[in-house]
Amino acid sequence: MTACEPSWAKEFGPTPRAELAQIWCDRYTGLGADGLVVLEPDPTTDFKWDFYNSDGSTAEMCGNAARAVSLYVSAKMGRDQLTFTTLVGVIRAQVHSAADVEVELPAIKQQEWGIEFDFVRAGVPHVVIKCDSLDHVAHLTERARAIKKMDRFLKDGTNVTFIKVISAKHIQSTTYERGVEGFTRSCGTGAIAAAHSILRGQENQPLQVDVPGGQLSVIWKHGKPTLRGPAKIIGEMRWMK
Repeated sequence: MTACEPSWAKEFGPTPRAELAQIWCDRYTGLGADGLVVLEPDPTTDFKWDFYNSDGSTAEMCGNAARAVSLYVSAKMGRDQLTFTTLVGVIRAQVHSAADVEVELPAIKQQEWGIEFDFVRAGVPHVVIKCDSLDHVAHLTERARAIKKMDRFLKDGTNVTFIKVISAKHIQSTTYERGVEGFTRSCGTGAIAAAHSILRGQENQPLQVDVPGGQLSVIWKHGKPTLRGPAKIIGEMRWMK
């Protein structure tokens, strides 16, 4: 969900954005979403964003929100190339079509390779675990919650991404998301973290990442990950106070 208004207080009142994120994202009493993105003017890029998870917490980056926002702004501005500012730096976007939105994220600067799991900070932290199957959701949920209770993750939290390797160019991925506290249909940074765990720095090698909600593609060029996949504008709504 996105909001792009020049006068926030006039349009939405004094309610804090974090609280509105909780209200609007609720799937029973609200509109239902994984997060809220507020778009604001920026002097050096096309815009900057203020991002909130559905529980009202903030996050440094969201890959799929970056693609969705790019499609939205492209439709509003009539431009297919955009840059915007986030907490992890400047994101570059290319909107080829609604079925093909591409975003380039900053280079990954933190990764740890382990026996039990890998750790990759793809804008946001991800524990990455290789599995033989992603079908046992209850077991994966239990494992994700156990990892999130580890001492090293108690302060800032972490996403937990499970992957199944199909081939050298094809994987499946599903993410238990921090700030949503459950599995989502698709996690863009999770797809990037999963791809990084497989490719280990290999460039110019496209990797197909199947997520529960569809299909994404990840590739590294010049040290930076690019996330590519479809996006869709499903409607416009007005806040009725």
